[in-house]
Amino acid sequence: MLHFVENVDQIIENIRTIEEYLNSDNIEDKEFARDLVKKGRAMLIYRVNGQNHFAPGRFLGFKKNSRHAHLENENRESRDTQPALQSIMGKPFTHAAIEKEFLDYADTFKGATLKSKRKYWRVRNDENKYFELNTTVPETQEVIAG
Repeated sequence: MLHFVENVDQIIENIRTIEEYLNSDNIEDKEFARDLVKKGRAMLIYRVNGQNHFAPGRFLGFKKNSRHAHLENENRESRDTQPALQSIMGKPFTHAAIEKEFLDYADTFKGATLKSKRKYWRVRNDENKYFELNTTVPETQEVIAG
């Protein structure tokens, strides 16, 4: 049984997990994360290397979430996490420019994006600045000719 997050650090731990999945070589992890993003209704916004990324509250709202735990907990809905997220993050907002940015982000993944109104929370760090996950790019990358 998954428990709701109680603080921003637990949300950030889940952001790291979802980003790991999005960048994984494991196709199941990658497709799982992309599908969650495309079907999200309550989204948390964070930055990765200066760009806004989005992740669904229904994943980020449970402590130490993982693909396996989330799939075992499928009967829970996103609205189940919203009171916990709101108690930590405050009231969610809607904004046309953020919605467009989300749709552009989601369009980089295969599949249809849920046609629904979304609400957003912006993740902030301990200094009340937008949380940014910095990833490093290896100095040398192997290029495989196709």
